[in-house]
Amino acid sequence: LLEKQVVSINIAEAAVVSSEDEEDIDDNDTCAAHELSAKFRFHYPQDEASLSLKRDYVLRLCANKGFTCIAAGLSDTTVKLYDLNASGLLTAIHHERVTTVENLNNVDTICGVRFFDDSANVLLVGTTNGSVRLLDLRMQGVQTEYRYKGDAGNQNGLPPVPQTISCFDLNANSRIICCGTNKYMGNAYMLFFDVRASKQLGVYEESHDDDVTAVLFHASNPDLLCSGSTDGLINVFDINEDDEYDALLNTINTESSVDRINWHRNEQGQDLISCITHTNDFKCYEYKEGDELLSFDRSKITAGILRKSAANFNLINAHNLADGSVFLLAGTNHNRGEVLRSVTVPAKETIVPLTNFVGNKQIVRDSLYNAERNLLVTGGESGIITVWTSDNSNIRNSSNLKSKSKAAKSHKKNPY
Repeated sequence: LLEKQVVSINIAEAAVVSSEDEEDIDDNDTCAAHELSAKFRFHYPQDEASLSLKRDYVLRLCANKGFTCIAAGLSDTTVKLYDLNASGLLTAIHHERVTTVENLNNVDTICGVRFFDDSANVLLVGTTNGSVRLLDLRMQGVQTEYRYKGDAGNQNGLPPVPQTISCFDLNANSRIICCGTNKYMGNAYMLFFDVRASKQLGVYEESHDDDVTAVLFHASNPDLLCSGSTDGLINVFDINEDDEYDALLNTINTESSVDRINWHRNEQGQDLISCITHTNDFKCYEYKEGDELLSFDRSKITAGILRKSAANFNLINAHNLADGSVFLLAGTNHNRGEVLRSVTVPAKETIVPLTNFVGNKQIVRDSLYNAERNLLVTGGESGIITVWTSDNSNIRNSSNLKSKSKAAKSHKKNPY
């Protein structure tokens, strides 16, 4: 299925390989500074928080529905919680409600964080050791743990699924959790749990031939699920159907290896699925028929953010603007991620410069965007979360930032 050669690697290991260890490749802008100012609007750090004393970095971010609380999952399985006020300023929630998992060989890491409901009281935390924990942040301890119990001998009809997971998501009515796994004994699995009954429901085991890298439910339809894999396929399911064969609505061949997927809705009200590949290309499809609507390779997006070297390029995420259009957040590994920019992709063959994020201090791994407040939150390899704003009237001087968490105090002097 793949036109490009893709090296199969362990998901947990891939998550924690630092890009900062790579040798810098010579790179520069393709235009003068005054042309950048003319083409991009500028955003600045409204607030920042350094989360870790060590080289633990932010892999996953999530926000509650009101975008007033941020959860950041780190590579050592730690989760840090922050309140985000109306001005875009962060305040650490110091009580440690989310404990790290036992990780003696340093092989487990965060594979997802997700607030359970509209509030910020209940959090789901997924780790690659095969566990999704449900925590009520008003209480101590883990309320429920979801871990699939397969049967190695298949004596009870349960497939021998691996002990690890690579990703997870919660559906729109907070009733179903789906987890993806790496390839194991010839199969890659999608595992399902009933949240309220705290029981496993079953598996899909025939739809992907390699590691499942992403599962994502539709934001409003609780039965609509898409998945992506290193086999190059994006599958769309109606999980209300009784079996996997009937549930599979469509299969889209990206002819690459899928890293990240997102749901979008265009101006005509059509649901779209976008993907970012492991080779930093971007593709977008109409989900019912699988028609390709947009496709940009890394070199074209590199040119779109007005940089010279595609070898440095890093495509981070795709977000929805208030008008329904999509913007791509992209950076480079040059000078430890100094360049962070976004572009819109309004039509085929069209990339339009959007925002230049000035003052970035790390290679960004994940991002959140709130269209109502026009706030972007990023997290990355220096263990920092940053809130970005276009309003420079209330910008804190980053050299004088307070430490935002207890663990960051001695890291403040040289956190980057």
